Amino acid sequence: MRSFPEILATLDSNGQLDKLPFMPEMIQFCGKKFRVSKRAENSCFENKVRRMGNAVHLMDLRCDGSSHDGCQIRCLLFWREEWLNRISSLSQDTETLSSISYPSNDSATDGRLRTRSGLHEGSVTYICQATEIGKIAKEEIKLWNLSSYVREFRVGNAGWLEAKWLVRWFLAWIRWRIFKFFSSATTTPVVERQNISLNDLVEIRPQKEILASLTKSGKNHGLAFSAEMLTFCGKQYRVLDKIDRMIDEETGKMKELKNACLILESVTCRGNCTLCPRAKFHFWRNEWLKAKTSL
Repeated sequence: MRSFPEILATLDSNGQLDKLPFMPEMIQFCGKKFRVSKRAENSCFENKVRRMGNAVHLMDLRCDGSSHDGCQIRCLLFWREEWLNRISSLSQDTETLSSISYPSNDSATDGRLRTRSGLHEGSVTYICQATEIGKIAKEEIKLWNLSSYVREFRVGNAGWLEAKWLVRWFLAWIRWRIFKFFSSATTTPVVERQNISLNDLVEIRPQKEILASLTKSGKNHGLAFSAEMLTFCGKQYRVLDKIDRMIDEETGKMKELKNACLILESVTCRGNCTLCPRAKFHFWRNEWLKAKTSL
């Protein structure tokens, strides 16, 4: 990754390159070496798939929300290709690069790395990469556009593993549609709930138990469960964080969740039939998990 002064030189007066913001949370990674995990050819926004391009995701580099009042959803960061240098090895000079750090205050950034667009009636509107996707990627990609799938395979974003996952998702989707067709629950059912804490090892409950905790619309106290989440049932993961505040990417407003939810290590969206590479964390209720004893 290029040094912070080099990246700063590519940004406009709004701290953006081709409308994509470079955020203060990204400064800590400058001058260090990382491997590209996916090209950001497509991205999801407002439940639609949009064309991105000229950006990549690096190996699980996520926003920590430190400059956005502690937003907790840990979005995968976008990186413009102009901010990166191709290298031949990750091992060379890694120690030297890892020791580089840059300040993130306004004196270092010339005040260009904006995190808020304004204050209206006491409500802050935030600016981050997620809130700007709709402005960057305006072209919608229809699900029946086969060329978009070909592109994902050609650039290396998808292979046989993703094809196998798509089959698993489709089977889960059928199960999901059957549940929603026959369910009659209009209020969230009362089910067993355990006291689960951060770093606990948990097992995601079986499909039958989770579906029994949902309304006909597929929600538990307002939190939506998705068909893809059924593919994780019966597996064990560790609790990564508790989520009670997050920026709504469609409005730029901070949401304070009345009922906190959990995110689990490595349990992220696989893109379903869209092959979106954003890998957003799935949100889980305590009712959908059961604590396991660590070995």
